Formats: sequence, C-alpha cells, structure tokens
Amino acid sequence: MNSSCYRVSVGRFFSFCLAIVCACALLVVGSVPALGQAATGTIVGVIFDPSGAAVVNAEVKLTDPTTNSSQTGKTNEVGRYTFINVSPGTYDLAVSATGFTQSRITAQKVDVGQTLTLNVTLQLGATTTVVEVQAGAGAELQTLNATIGSTIRNDQLQLLPNLGRDASTLSVLQVGVSLAGNVAGAASDQNGFQLDGGNNSDDMSGNNTTYVPGNGYSGAGASGGTPTGVMPTPIESIEEFKVGTSNQTAEFNNAAGSQVQMVTKRGTNAFHGALYEFYFGSNVGAANLWRNNHVLVNGHATPLPATHRNRFGAAVGGPLTPKFWGGKTYFFFNYEGSRFPNVVSFDHGTPTALMRAGVVTLPAAGGGTAQFNLNPFAVTVNGVNYQPATCGGQPCDPRGLGVNPIVTKLWNLMPPPNDPSFTTGSATTGLVDGVNSQGYLGNLALPQKSNNWVGRIDHDFGEKWKLMVSYRYYDFSQFVNTQVDIGGLLGGQAGQYNATATRPQKPGYWVTGLTTQITPNTTNEFRFSYLRNFWQWYTKAGPPQFSGLGGAIEIGGESQTGSLIP
Repeated sequence: MNSSCYRVSVGRFFSFCLAIVCACALLVVGSVPALGQAATGTIVGVIFDPSGAAVVNAEVKLTDPTTNSSQTGKTNEVGRYTFINVSPGTYDLAVSATGFTQSRITAQKVDVGQTLTLNVTLQLGATTTVVEVQAGAGAELQTLNATIGSTIRNDQLQLLPNLGRDASTLSVLQVGVSLAGNVAGAASDQNGFQLDGGNNSDDMSGNNTTYVPGNGYSGAGASGGTPTGVMPTPIESIEEFKVGTSNQTAEFNNAAGSQVQMVTKRGTNAFHGALYEFYFGSNVGAANLWRNNHVLVNGHATPLPATHRNRFGAAVGGPLTPKFWGGKTYFFFNYEGSRFPNVVSFDHGTPTALMRAGVVTLPAAGGGTAQFNLNPFAVTVNGVNYQPATCGGQPCDPRGLGVNPIVTKLWNLMPPPNDPSFTTGSATTGLVDGVNSQGYLGNLALPQKSNNWVGRIDHDFGEKWKLMVSYRYYDFSQFVNTQVDIGGLLGGQAGQYNATATRPQKPGYWVTGLTTQITPNTTNEFRFSYLRNFWQWYTKAGPPQFSGLGGAIEIGGESQTGSLIP
C-alpha cells in the first residue's frame, strides 16, 4: 500500500484600520475619549493655575529625548490635553502659558496599551523661567478602564527564563493563565495576539499549536508548545508587551481569553545593538556517566544521542542619514537563528531471522508457539532445520513459490532486531509481535532549523507626520517521525533510521502606520497589516516499485508504530 500525507494551508489575513478622532469629541467638557491602543499608549492630564482653576489654551509639548522628535497640543476649555498614539518609550513633557513659568516633567515612561496621567500646576512668573516638577502620585493608575493584566518591558523580558526566547510565551506567567494557554476558563484558541497594531492571531486554529509545533520552539508534537501568534516574537526584537486577561475594552472584541499586545523596538539618535548566543547541551551536563548515556537491552548497549540547542542572533538600531522629506529616519534590525540536531532514540519492528527465511511463528493449539516453513523446500536458521509445512495435507503455499525474493531483498536492507522486549501487538493482531518481528533500537535524527528576520523603519515628516513600517519573515523546518526510511530507498542510509517527513513554516508579516496631527486637538491614525500564515505537512512520494513484487512497497505509517520503508 502506498500512502502519503501532504497538506498545505496558506492563510492570508488583511487588517485595515482607519480611525478619525473628531475635534468635537475631544472637546467634550469633562470627558476623555475611549482610544484604541493596540501598539501605542496615551498621555492625558489637566493644567491648573496656583488657585486650582483650569488653564485654557496652554501649550503642551511632548518630546522623545531618544530621537528629539516632538508633538505639540493645546488645552481645551476645561484645561485638559490628550496625546494619543504615543509609541512606548520615555518622554519629557513641557507646559507653557502666558503669565506663567514654563513647567517640565522629565523621564515619564509610556507603556503599550496604558494611559499615563500627568497633571501640572503652573506657577506665576515669566515664561522664560523653567521649573522642573514631579509627576503626581497615581500617574500610572489606570482609571479609564478596568482591564486586568500587566506590562512587561524589554529589560524584564531579558531576565525571565525562556527556552524558546519568544516573548509571547511569557503570557502564561499572568494570574489566571494555565500553561496550556487557557485564560479565565476560556479555551486556549480564544487568545488574541497583536503586533505593532496589526493582528498576529492564527486565523485557522486560534492558538497556533493545532497544526504547527509551537513555532518550532517546543521540540514536541503539535500540542507541545504554548499558544502564540503566527509570527514568532524574539525577545530581542520586542520593546515591551502587555497581557490583558479580563475586562478588555471595546477595541479588543475578537478574543474571549487574553489579549496580548507587542511592539517592535525602534531606532534612536544613538546606535545600539546586541550580539547573543544561548547553548543548552546534554554533552556538558552533570552526571555524564556511561550508564546515564546508554540503554542496555538484553546485554546490548545502545548509546543515547547527545543533544543540544543553539540559539543565536544579533540586533542593531540607530539613525539613517542623510535627512530627507523634511525629517529624520531611524531603523532597527534583528536576526535570530536556531539549530537543534535533536537526535532521539527510536524503536521499531524489523523481521526476525526466521521470518526473513520464510518461517512463520504462530500460537500452538496446546500452548506455546509453532513454526511453519512456507517455502516448498527446507531451510536452516541458526542451526535448526525446518521442513516445508503442510496445510490439510497440501503445501501451505499452493503456488509452490515460497517467499518472494524481492521481499527477501527488501527485508535484508533492514538491520536485525536488537530489542526483543519491544512489541506493539500480538501474534494474532500483527505489527511487532515479538516472535516474527522484534524491535530494533537505534538513533533517529529529527533536526530543527529556523531563521527569523525582523526590520522596522520610522520616519518623521516634521512634527505632525510620523510613519512606521515593520516587516517580519520566519523560515522554520523540522523533521518528524511519521515517515522513516530504513532501507535507503528514499535517499537515506540503508540499515539506519532516516526521517523523511518535514513540517516547514514560512509566515510573513507587514505593518504600516501613519500618524497625523491635523490640529492641536485632532489626531488621525492609519494602520495597515498583512499576515501570511503558511505551513505544510510534507512526506516523500512513493519509493521506486519493483516488477513482479505483486504489491506496492509501504510508504510509511502515521506514527512510530506504523510501517517502515521498505
């Protein structure tokens, strides 16, 4: 029988978001608008004079000291100001008004999806005088919504243990989240993942672990990884991420579980970079003794394969020169690769010496077993002579041919059994019964390899227009044990286990955002994202067939207990 599995799914997800915040909505007395903050944060506040009255039409300037870019706003008739779509980072705020000294608050951290409240009380005096003030208590207290969750910044991400170095897997550290990704009782496929304001959620299975092995980081089957987005998010590429586990606001209406928001790092005025490598190896582990590195079966020692994981990468960011289009340009780039040889012990049935000679062992009527030589001639195996068996007084093989010589040739490509204790059935149900076929314990290479590229460009068209573009591409390949060649018919080495089935993944992700400050109180944001969700279940086509065989060579099973090739 010739069987194969070849499944391809290419999922394309378009996310297009165009929001116009009208000036009249921003100027409603005593109110603050509900703002979507998929990749940014918000700064709000009220400006007072020494008597506690609101200061109208005060100029409020927000500056990013890492790029020297700024934006300016005005307070409304109740003294309130709002800066929306603020990229995560550290900012300085300066407030000035006629008849008052200039007040400045420095080093205020804006987090993704969070609202920072900075109220300022101006002092009477000359505008040329600058007064440094401190942010009031409760500036980071979220009073505009009741979302439960937390934000983790890059310096914290770097310190948390993470085998795959994927930021999104750390969402399981939140209260109410299980290791399988279930949040507050919701199924693991009910989580939403947003990256740079676009949708990174798996549109086919929800949790990205049903069809693919957790972005290749788990090293196990399709259920071995924690839920993630389609695109991997290496820690070195993420500025920060926020996880909301309950009471999400209206802009996140597509996930009953958690809502994970992540933002790619940006370039700044100064060049910054990183070079890193992580090595996890069993060959340098403790208790590296002979008995810990071998499997002993009936006096035969099979070495356990040494294994290691190697994850490495580099990141760089900074300014691009010369200036063009009236502003500055910044870039960030990250590459991360992973290599995992992943050699494992593999046990599978192969024919015994009797079976190869055409002698079948079956249960005897009075107990025990009996051997039946199906050949029309006598054979000798291990010094024992077996005469041709009869069935009802006639030869058991009515054609008088015996074992097909091509089958014998194929069986001889397989190594002899070395593990009689390995069984997957019985003499009546077939498979590996321990008498006609026994286990062969050997090593099987299931290597994993990945390459991950991340890039981001930010450009300021002066003070009122800001453009960002980010792109990610992931190339992952992994061999699995659902199709194993042992006879060398599919390119492997005869007598050795060789995996031939692969599970490649090649998703891509692109986000573009343009933020425009139309007036001091009106801001427009345009954001477009494109997600290509590509994965594949691939197996080799059928091996070459032989004339006179009488049936197709088995192409391989769907599990470790399935048939080998040949």
